Amino acid sequence: MKIYEDLRPLQRRLVVLQAVMVTLMVVLLGYFWHLQVLRGRHYRELAENNRLRALPIPAPRGAIFDRKGRILAENRSSFNVVVTTERRQDLVASLGRLDRLIDFDVSEVEERLGRKGPRFRSLVVKADANEEEVAVVEARRLEYPETSVDVVPLRAYPLGEGTAHVLGYVGEITDRQMESETFAAIEPGSVVGQAGIELEYNRALMGRDGMRRIIVNSRGLEVREEEKTSPTDGPYATLNLDLDLQKAVVEAMKGQAGSVVALDPRTGEVLAYYSAPAYDPNLFSSGIKPEDWSRLVKDPAKPLMNRPIQGGYAPGSTFKIVNALAALQERVITPATRFHCPGYLAIYNTLFRCHKPEGHGSVDLRRAISLSCNVYFYNVGVRLEIERLSRWAKAMGLSAPTGIDLPHEASGLFQDPEWKMRALKVRWYPSETVSVSIGQAMTVTPLQLARVAAVVASGGKLARPHLMRAIGGKAVPVDPPRDLGLRPEVVAAVREAMVSVVAEGTGQRAKLEGVAVAGKTGSAQVVSHARLEADRKARELQPHGWFMCFAPADNPRVAMAVLVEHGTAGGTSAAPVAGQVLARWFGVRAIGPGMQPPADTVPAPPVPQVARAAAPAESVPGPQR
Repeated sequence: MKIYEDLRPLQRRLVVLQAVMVTLMVVLLGYFWHLQVLRGRHYRELAENNRLRALPIPAPRGAIFDRKGRILAENRSSFNVVVTTERRQDLVASLGRLDRLIDFDVSEVEERLGRKGPRFRSLVVKADANEEEVAVVEARRLEYPETSVDVVPLRAYPLGEGTAHVLGYVGEITDRQMESETFAAIEPGSVVGQAGIELEYNRALMGRDGMRRIIVNSRGLEVREEEKTSPTDGPYATLNLDLDLQKAVVEAMKGQAGSVVALDPRTGEVLAYYSAPAYDPNLFSSGIKPEDWSRLVKDPAKPLMNRPIQGGYAPGSTFKIVNALAALQERVITPATRFHCPGYLAIYNTLFRCHKPEGHGSVDLRRAISLSCNVYFYNVGVRLEIERLSRWAKAMGLSAPTGIDLPHEASGLFQDPEWKMRALKVRWYPSETVSVSIGQAMTVTPLQLARVAAVVASGGKLARPHLMRAIGGKAVPVDPPRDLGLRPEVVAAVREAMVSVVAEGTGQRAKLEGVAVAGKTGSAQVVSHARLEADRKARELQPHGWFMCFAPADNPRVAMAVLVEHGTAGGTSAAPVAGQVLARWFGVRAIGPGMQPPADTVPAPPVPQVARAAAPAESVPGPQR
């Protein structure tokens, strides 16, 4: 009995030990089942990956041409020094050693190394490496088995800054882009469009990457190529841009900030598109350096801003064309309606002044537009009233995006009773209509104003501006122009007045030999008159100069809006730019006051001859000319 009692503790220990052994066996068997059944496929792929490597072969993006088949964006061969990212801890040390051979930003590569992506992938260390750097890396392949040199297509923009804002640029896909639906299913490390046409049509321009499957040894060195799938180039694209006209615009705007947009008024095709100052998109193709990016971002001139669709400016006196069209259509005035301009208009207990202190006397519609008389359009705006003026301004595309095929377009702003109540919760005062009638209390983009010029040029049709003509040889569909319902005599009266602006009015510096140009000048006020009077020499306080036009006046083929930032009067700053551009486009001489013949001209079909009016003596430009 005593012996049996002595064995009981031992028996309890054996039971516990047996339980522990059974538990361990169950856990072990469960873990084996997890590895071989649940995770079997994963580990088989990892084992296979120790021997096989799949390396992508980047596909060249589709080249971009102008409407006549001349190159705007292409691809050139370049060398990229790359590392494989399988052993990340060892790789950090390898980057430090590699930094002694070639010059690159180690911290930037390490930052990209930590991003999401497959365990094994190529990471670019040095893009567009020169021949010396390539030779150094290739000579040390045994020392750096994770490093290699790839031959890849690199995006190139021959016109550089001249097409920066319309074409945009490309760069490696970012983490934020990878999370968006727009870039779904695009592999990490891929080069995608980041701005302009490159971004808007990124999917269409991208080709299909190829693939190399290679066998490597235990050190990661390539033994042989198992399989290769060649990449498929992206389809080529054709834009509506005309390279000759684009170059003429770049030359005419040299040294000035602003923008120029030229449209075919019959279709809405964008013939020229320029924003200044600009940036060199070639800097981004191989990965922009941090110091270059910082310089662009901090530049007070804002070279990254796409002015034609993102710049918001008061249209100034160019808005008088919208006012005139609306008033004529609503039968508030006729072309023969006259108002007396003594240099001011006293209304609603406020004195509204004209840009000409002594006034213009009694003027009709044609002379009021030609001389840009403020008082005439004060009277027209009061009689038209804000509701009808707002309705027609919006019908002509103001206060809404134009729908151009470019990303991040602004809508502009038109102040009316509805907007004021919604935004400020206060009612509209009649005196505010007076300011609106001459283009204040609103903002427009240069593209919107070019479309207003195209409305008059096309006989009252509103077309959607579009850049892309065809992709892969297939035409890109576009909506037909929309008829605004303007009576023919309304458009004819405004067109005749716009011709007189260039023939004998404020826009004479856009005059051409043998080609009738119709236009309208304007100034966009930047600061109050009191502030400007206090420091008239400060360039940053000067008004922006506007000129919108179309030509030939009797059969328009091009409509244009020119903005010169801080150019004071549009007639002295923006009109000469338009004159120089149109002279080169039509192959004629610019004969406006002070204009010089263009350096070279582009041949064009004959255009109707028109009589030239004598140029009157110029007066001092005022705030609304």
